[in-house]
Amino acid sequence: MEFQLQPIKREFELEGFHSLYYFELNKHFFHTQEVHDFWEMVYVDNGSITAIVDGIGLSLKQGQVIFHKPNEPHAHISNQIEPSNIMVVSFSCNSPAMAFFDHKIFTLDKSPRKILSLFLQESERALGKIPNRFEDHSPLCFEHAIPGALQLMDGFFSQFLIILLRNEHQQSEPIRQSTESRQIVENTLSDAICDYLQNNLNKKVTLQELCDRFKIGKSYLCKLFRESHNCGIMEYFMKLKIREAKKLIRSEEYNITQISDLLGFSCIHHFSRTFHKVTGFSPSAYRRSIL
Repeated sequence: MEFQLQPIKREFELEGFHSLYYFELNKHFFHTQEVHDFWEMVYVDNGSITAIVDGIGLSLKQGQVIFHKPNEPHAHISNQIEPSNIMVVSFSCNSPAMAFFDHKIFTLDKSPRKILSLFLQESERALGKIPNRFEDHSPLCFEHAIPGALQLMDGFFSQFLIILLRNEHQQSEPIRQSTESRQIVENTLSDAICDYLQNNLNKKVTLQELCDRFKIGKSYLCKLFRESHNCGIMEYFMKLKIREAKKLIRSEEYNITQISDLLGFSCIHHFSRTFHKVTGFSPSAYRRSIL
């Protein structure tokens, strides 16, 4: 009697893990939008955060999960009220079933939370310590993993995905932006852009550079900034430069040409015209007035 081998159909075939973190975030945490060619899962273990997906702010509370598909711009913001803990797993999986997770938020019950806990425990056996610094982009090292640890990580995470797939009607919901989350996103983005401009007064920052850095469109960026500051973003940047120029003039450490160079102006004439437009004085007249 012959028994024919029946191959196992795998709903999810993980190719491997790119990163794994467990962050304890302060209430003001924010990172600029990022894009990568693999999946990323974010689970809120404590507190709440706002996830930005394609420019939309989404509130995530304790026990909820969101998946970011490959090449999807995304970022995460603390809720500005309390600290939060999140688990982040990035992985590659080309299985067609992954399409199920696109643009959904999942609220986990006891069973998937337990699987995630087992996955995290096995990850500690594989890595020794779970990375916890956002600035740490070093590759995962399984050199000292105990036998079978990585395979069990694969098994637990695949099981986690299967449970979510099976319980879709009970646990998943389409993504929706709330007024509160939109306000958090806009305020945080505006503050982050202002900080970037303040820290780069010596450079020739362009609108396109800001769009590329913060992964947002020009029209949205201009609208956001005008609503929050009542002026255009480049106008605001020039005002910051001239405010710094006035401080440098008052310090009497540099001449006008040196100050123009320090603040990234293309020439002394451009600097003088901008200074006069903002203050009503030429740089030389301003220097004489305060002396």
